[in-house]
Amino acid sequence: MSLATYADQFRRLKVNVAHGRASPHKICMLLAVLDLARGGALTENRIEYAPPLLERYAMYFNAVRGPGDHPNPYFPFFHLAGSLRGGGDSFWHLQPRPGRESVFESMSTARTARQMTENIDHARLDTELFELLQDERAVDALSAVLAETWFDRGLRDLDAVVGRTRQINHYERALRTSNSPALIAAEAAPSYVRDPAFRRVVTEIYDFRCAATGLRLVLPDGAAMVEAAHIHPFSEAADDDPRNGLALTPDMHWALDRHLIAPDTDFRWRVSSSLDRRIPDYRVLTELEGKPLFLPRDARMYPKREAIEWWLAVLLR
Repeated sequence: MSLATYADQFRRLKVNVAHGRASPHKICMLLAVLDLARGGALTENRIEYAPPLLERYAMYFNAVRGPGDHPNPYFPFFHLAGSLRGGGDSFWHLQPRPGRESVFESMSTARTARQMTENIDHARLDTELFELLQDERAVDALSAVLAETWFDRGLRDLDAVVGRTRQINHYERALRTSNSPALIAAEAAPSYVRDPAFRRVVTEIYDFRCAATGLRLVLPDGAAMVEAAHIHPFSEAADDDPRNGLALTPDMHWALDRHLIAPDTDFRWRVSSSLDRRIPDYRVLTELEGKPLFLPRDARMYPKREAIEWWLAVLLR
């Protein structure tokens, strides 16, 4: 199937329009998928109901939500699989979890995030559409179709958001795909582009789990309680290589920035001698001494030695 075929299908989405305003749910979910593709994060035909998708969906939805709108991302995730306006099958297909096929077949809608995650493993696109989305020109063309069809129906603010996020997507793709990610900062991207792109890549590498405590707290809307911390600060190294990053909860990020904790080259935590081990209030940090980091599944993305050695030199001064 051609790009023109999918452009036509995007125009024929079943979207409620009331008082000249289109319901934003399906549009925002598709924009989130296109955002994943443009940022280099859609590398397999498997769209999970998880933070990488849901955070993007929330960003678009919050740009246009009205007083009575509720994000409910499980609703468009489920109903994009329905038929198109005027008939015809959708390009969006849901895969039930093993053993939940009969429950899935009985579902006419999804009413909660729990109902979604318990019964549906992932969504997949038509193979031809997935392959098209590996080409940024096709992603831009389909984004333009959404703009032409739906942004003039009360969703005009989405156009501005798409324009802003395109810069973030380009930097994110560079972080994911560059053979020399340490050199990417030479592009001198502004912080409002660099920061969200670096956060997306690093927190995803660590599966949204704190490298110090192991805490993985993800809310139903996809928000995760981890931040992306530079090991060697960007202000000194100008290095956005994801291997110069750690996913940390805000308190552990604070402790790293203040030279109280640091990883060593054996990927174990070291704690500053300035923290008196006898003081109970410091225990949350002092008990990290010698404990292994929670590391990415992919060993190629482990923290790089040069960054760790710089930080250890600071910690042990």
